[in-house]
Amino acid sequence: MAAVLAWTVAAAVVLLPLGGPGAQPARAAAGQTFEGPARWDPATWTEGAPGSITVSQVSGLTNQVVHVSWTGFTPTVDIYGNPVGAVTTKDTGPDNVMDTRALYAVRIYQCRGEKPAVTDCYGSSLYGQDPAKGFLQPGPQGNTNVPEFPSNMAIGATHPDGTGEADIELWTAQQSQTLGCDPVHKCSLVVEPNYGGDSLGAYSFPDSQINCAEHSADADNEFNTATDATVERNMLRVDGQLMRSGEACAWARHVTVPLDFAPTTDDCKAGDAAFSVLGLEMADRAMAQWRTGACLAANPVQVQYSVGNGEPQARQAFLDRSGADVALTSIPDRNPPSRPYVYAPLANSAISVVFVVDDAATSRQVRRMRLNQRLLAKMLTQSYRYYQDDTDTVRGNPMCLFEDEEFRRLNADVATGTTWPSCGNAPISAPVVVGGTTDLVHRLTEWIAADPDAAQFLHGATDPWGTHLNTKFLPSVYGGYPVDSFQALDYTGENSHKQYEWNPVLGGLGQVLRMTLQSQLSCQLPYVDATGQHRKCYRMINGQRSLFAVMDSGDAQAMSLPEAELPNPAGGFTTPTIGSMQAAVHDMPLDEATGTRQLPYDDPDSAYAKDPKAYPLTMVQYAMLPTEGLGQAKSEAVSGFVRTVTDPDRGQVYGRGAGQLAIGYAGLDKAQAAQAKAAADHVAAQDGAKPGKAAGTGSGSSTDSGTGGGGSGSTGGGTTDGTGTGTGGGYGDSGGSTGGLGADTGGSATAGGATAQSAAVSGKPGAGASPGLAAAPVGQAAADRAGAARLLLPVVLATGAVLLVGGPAALFLGGTAAGANLRRGTGRLWSRLTRRSRPAAADRLRPSCRG
Repeated sequence: MAAVLAWTVAAAVVLLPLGGPGAQPARAAAGQTFEGPARWDPATWTEGAPGSITVSQVSGLTNQVVHVSWTGFTPTVDIYGNPVGAVTTKDTGPDNVMDTRALYAVRIYQCRGEKPAVTDCYGSSLYGQDPAKGFLQPGPQGNTNVPEFPSNMAIGATHPDGTGEADIELWTAQQSQTLGCDPVHKCSLVVEPNYGGDSLGAYSFPDSQINCAEHSADADNEFNTATDATVERNMLRVDGQLMRSGEACAWARHVTVPLDFAPTTDDCKAGDAAFSVLGLEMADRAMAQWRTGACLAANPVQVQYSVGNGEPQARQAFLDRSGADVALTSIPDRNPPSRPYVYAPLANSAISVVFVVDDAATSRQVRRMRLNQRLLAKMLTQSYRYYQDDTDTVRGNPMCLFEDEEFRRLNADVATGTTWPSCGNAPISAPVVVGGTTDLVHRLTEWIAADPDAAQFLHGATDPWGTHLNTKFLPSVYGGYPVDSFQALDYTGENSHKQYEWNPVLGGLGQVLRMTLQSQLSCQLPYVDATGQHRKCYRMINGQRSLFAVMDSGDAQAMSLPEAELPNPAGGFTTPTIGSMQAAVHDMPLDEATGTRQLPYDDPDSAYAKDPKAYPLTMVQYAMLPTEGLGQAKSEAVSGFVRTVTDPDRGQVYGRGAGQLAIGYAGLDKAQAAQAKAAADHVAAQDGAKPGKAAGTGSGSSTDSGTGGGGSGSTGGGTTDGTGTGTGGGYGDSGGSTGGLGADTGGSATAGGATAQSAAVSGKPGAGASPGLAAAPVGQAAADRAGAARLLLPVVLATGAVLLVGGPAALFLGGTAAGANLRRGTGRLWSRLTRRSRPAAADRLRPSCRG
């Protein structure tokens, strides 16, 4: 007993308490940069100057990704001192083990509380255990340290220059009830470098003790306590029981960064919904912030919203009067109206093709990439081989996108110096996509089919380097694009491996996003395990990732995911910035039959076809609003909500706060704001109005209707030129049919300290291909700068004419972007003659084939 007491006292002396000196909150040095731990010198066993940690955003947080970078840390190396660029975790790769070779890795946790213990950090070695017992307790049973989702813990390597970076997804109480992060229940970020130390008692005799000053075991080729594998080891014994002490010495150096979360709909008081809304999952993030603003307003309104099973179904249910009070859509119904209703534009957004790709030489994430319609057609038709078996359907084709000569030439000048990943033996070119029927799929495939090169490929022509369409997708077998849902059609190959390479997911865009953040392909292994099952493909290792996904710009930019630059008919390559989306909206003609606007992919004489600044997959998000059959209270609630969310000074102010326009969306232009106001008036009056060109609306506007936001945003208030025409109606269920409904000023929780919606081309996620159309700061509505940009068009065309004389033949044969443009010009007539007509409404509403 005396020996046990002596051991316990000794352990208590060297073991830092879970909330001890190492857990003090970091002090901001400037902005969002914090003092880090002292740098460790493995050669001398001494500490140097403290490093620094920068977090991209620490307040006004929602469910989003923040970027964490550091300087002055100890470089990550192997036991021989060679740099290591990637650190494995136990849920990545086929071995399912933690990294045993990389020394001095850095973990990043989300934790509950502002002074957390290790037991408060999601995914840590002791999450959910007893904080009073410190590291002298057994580890969690099963997966109890990750009770809701797989861990959001990020792990990164430090480069030889002492710098490193990693992204971590932050969860609100809606995603993780055990963390419970909201405006009242504070949370924090913990950065934890593992600089070794004997956390296992490996070098203490005769009694095992934790001794963080003893570094003999750091890289001894036996215990290697400076590797991440030590974190979950059990070696210490107390009363014959193994203790989970492996993280003790790493935790002693951790730094805490307090976080502040914005309100969500969970912070609303319980109550009956004033009206219901269904459809358009692309609008989910915008609706979440608007609904939160509505329920927290001075005259609160509860809005019930569900994404439903797809926009075709939501539209039809609304028209049949069997669905929600309001339907959201981006494609109008073109049949004669079966009930009185009007379309109200709420916001502009886009389809994003995101990529999570690491440079094979440096292990750093690639931040810029170009794709085109034909490359996407290859990716979405299983046209890459990926497996050693050269099955007939794709015989002779490249193994993956990175071996495709078209991809390499398209990116030769964009990703200079990048070493693309090897193809390996996984279907890395098959993007993670939604499996149901959606407007997103229809517009994406409509855009692909409108391109002459892609159209010829989809009709069986090879590309200039001999790559051909998967024969299962030939027009004689497959109906062709556009479609409302993706299907996997190829079940051939050894072990029928093509059957398992691509599985459009059934959980909607939310599941697409979750899998992307977890670096999880949608494939299954082509061989069975011991239970006779085809397991999911392994999660990719940070530093060795190569994954693509199709999602909405709201999700992509909220999570800081890099978005591919896509071509427009004028030869420009753009990403969905505020400016490029507003440029596209300006180019959209008005359909006078429905009062809606879409990009005219099949019109070579349109303004869009001549605009190099327009993002080609921009979509307007519309609400289908009933103008007959609503009672007074409900009609006033609907009209008040629409007025407020489309108000340039309220719902169109960019930010992450309640009532603001979410990151990844672009504000309405003047004509759209006027249309929204008119639609709200029709709903309030219940006057039986039907779709069509509304009085006072036009086909476009060169100025945004938004205004700058006050409060704690990164910029001050003020209005842009040409402030919009919407009225200032608020939330609530009282007041006149066209007047203000309440007195709420909106945006009560602004996104102070938030980063800009889209970064510059320098490499930040969401960077646009057109720096002149950079996004406005959070808290400010961006002016539509496309009008000024068009003044440069004659100069650009004149310059292009000079370049055209210099060698069109070389460009045509060289596979460059300019050569592709020449081919498009000559192939446009062929495309228009061969592309099948748009399907009838009955076809668009066909049941989903979920393959």
